[in-house]
Amino acid sequence: MSGILGLFNQDATPVGADELARMASLLTRRGPDRTGIWRADAIGLGHTLLATTPELVFEQQPFRHAESGCAITADVRLDNRPELLASLGIDAERAQRVGDAEIILTAYLTWGEACVERLLGDFAFAIWDPREQSLLCARDHFGMRPLYYHHTPGRFFAFASEPRAILVVPQTPYRINEGRIADFLVSQLEGIDKTSTFFEEVYRLPPAHV
Repeated sequence: MSGILGLFNQDATPVGADELARMASLLTRRGPDRTGIWRADAIGLGHTLLATTPELVFEQQPFRHAESGCAITADVRLDNRPELLASLGIDAERAQRVGDAEIILTAYLTWGEACVERLLGDFAFAIWDPREQSLLCARDHFGMRPLYYHHTPGRFFAFASEPRAILVVPQTPYRINEGRIADFLVSQLEGIDKTSTFFEEVYRLPPAHV
């Protein structure tokens, strides 16, 4: 599994490269093969790669679509890759160089948010759309790939594959969630709450959610 991360300053403060680098440094154990950072003004995305398929040798993440300006970071393994390639009109020769993240972004540009309904496999991803000034985050049906986030309304939104990559952002609150610890210790409660974490105000995106 690779690592993904991102920071969106809703107050329009530019995202610093050092902030993203600190977040990425805590995810290198998930993706030791390559680290990528992309930022544009108040938005920044990052990716740490664990290369597990031939296509990942060619794919650079975060991946940006030049014409639309949309960008994606994804921890993904698509099971219906051939069907998606056919539906999106990507020929066999080009398909050898197209990674799963690029397929998801192409699907988003074709079908919008409804693209998530067409994806089969394990995935957690975020797509920045500068045309709408929106950030779409999604997680697979069974929650095989993790995605955590913190949101201070009107100020910033941060997400990552692990909570500690969010907590390293200085403005994120760092408080232990004692209720979540109690849930963990009492096994009968563990499956009830699918959003809280061991840290207050850091949440899990539930499986099959955007």
